[in-house]
Amino acid sequence: MTEGYIKFQCDWAKEEILIPDLILQSLEKERSRLYKLNLIGMYPDGIGFGNISIRTEGTSFIITGSATGQFATLDRSNYAFVSAYSFAGNSISCKGQTKASAESLTHAAVYEALPEVGAVAHIHSLWLWEKLLNHCPTTSSQIEYGTPEMAFAVKKLAAEIKDSEEKIIVMGGHREGILAFGKDLEEATTQILKTYNRSQND
Repeated sequence: MTEGYIKFQCDWAKEEILIPDLILQSLEKERSRLYKLNLIGMYPDGIGFGNISIRTEGTSFIITGSATGQFATLDRSNYAFVSAYSFAGNSISCKGQTKASAESLTHAAVYEALPEVGAVAHIHSLWLWEKLLNHCPTTSSQIEYGTPEMAFAVKKLAAEIKDSEEKIIVMGGHREGILAFGKDLEEATTQILKTYNRSQND
């Protein structure tokens, strides 16, 4: 898998962040639903995949930290708070005891496009990705993961499908990558699981 732009910049302040109990419980409940289906996890080579986020205010959000896919459950130390970002600069500013990943820009793209969205879920599934590719809204296969172009493409598609019943984006140039969003994390996760279950029975 390609990592996209190597020049990704993360301005990280390593410090504790406050996550209210209700938000943490929501994050863990919905992440567990995805983790049990291996839609969030870790590849045999040790690279983690999949992440979820909840908007806090404006376009700031709390997201699962880098390299946390291997863990069945997380605590506050495994989450990061993203306070600022730049698509053109391919950079984010975050704080927490763990660093937010380059995938944060994709989440930020949805939040910037749609103020009503409260949460985003990004999962990996090769068979589901292949099934949905070009059948759901799909970014160009020429646009790689971790690039400003991917963020701009996701932002554009999110705006186009905001009134659709299904709010799912397939990342054409990010093999296995699928994104869903909703008013809260339960809705975003349910979007994925409904599509997952229906696709298994097709």
